[in-house]
Amino acid sequence: MNAKRLLIVGLIGIMTVCLSTTSQAQSAKITLSPELLIPFSKAYNVGIGGILEAEWAVEKKLGLTLATGVETLFPKYDFYSNYTFLPLKGGVKYFVDPKVFINFNLGAAIGFNDAGTNFLVGGGVGYKFNNRIDAGIRIEDAGTSYAALRVGFRL
Repeated sequence: MNAKRLLIVGLIGIMTVCLSTTSQAQSAKITLSPELLIPFSKAYNVGIGGILEAEWAVEKKLGLTLATGVETLFPKYDFYSNYTFLPLKGGVKYFVDPKVFINFNLGAAIGFNDAGTNFLVGGGVGYKFNNRIDAGIRIEDAGTSYAALRVGFRL
């Protein structure tokens, strides 16, 4: 349990430093995304979540991302419990077109209620409507596989 707390505090500290820095490097673009989760497992019915993502442009078409949030999958049957986890992930985002992007991420899913910590891997595609709103779909595995439909609002 102490390792989880240390990891969470460390990631929050790193993100705070990265987001508050005023160096010569380009500042991060921050996006808040509510999500609808569609699990592939027969144990879960549907899920919801929210992700806060920071993106730093490496070059015109390529960006590096750090993201965290909270996601919950709701069970189909009473004998299962909710799977709620804190995703901590980093990744890359590549724009194949000025409006269309693909992304890939790796990280950890820190589970609540004795769910443990799982390796998280995923990727997806998205569409940038304008400089403030984008939408996308991604497939992830964080101990169980699911599709995430998201709408992102740049802060």
